[in-house]
Amino acid sequence: MKTIAKAILSAAAVAAMSAAHAQPYVGGSVGQTRHDAPGIGDRSDTGGKVYGGYSFTPNIAVEVGHAELGLSRFGDAGPTLRGNGQFVDAVGKFPITQGFSALGRVGVFSGKATVAGNSQRDTSAKYGLGVQYDFSKQLGLRGEWERYRLKPVTGKADADMYSVGLNYQF
Repeated sequence: MKTIAKAILSAAAVAAMSAAHAQPYVGGSVGQTRHDAPGIGDRSDTGGKVYGGYSFTPNIAVEVGHAELGLSRFGDAGPTLRGNGQFVDAVGKFPITQGFSALGRVGVFSGKATVAGNSQRDTSAKYGLGVQYDFSKQLGLRGEWERYRLKPVTGKADADMYSVGLNYQF
């Protein structure tokens, strides 16, 4: 994990030194989160994230934020799994047509999984794909899929978040 974090920070530093385009932005999204964990199977709930980012070039950015990965129940009446945490991602934006771009992201997620009142923190890689449509130079609409890895006391758990949100560039 430290190697991934160092690589992301190094890429951000290089981009910052050559940035003439540098633009800050903020955003948020909401959607469906599907949990896949031992004893829980494949369950879903509402999830979302808020973030701030910095575009070093029209195609390279770094985002930091907080994700809430929803709540799932082990069985019909069993204990619950709740996941949340902070992330740092390198984001690539690839223009397809005027105003429409594909997104790719890779980063680090420092998450907390809570099962039946017992919490455990873990740091892991995260990644995702998406699309963005820019209504103007400031406002864009994003649709994304992201994979988060949690480590509850029951073992490893994946959380896939499918979300739609707004992105505002200053």
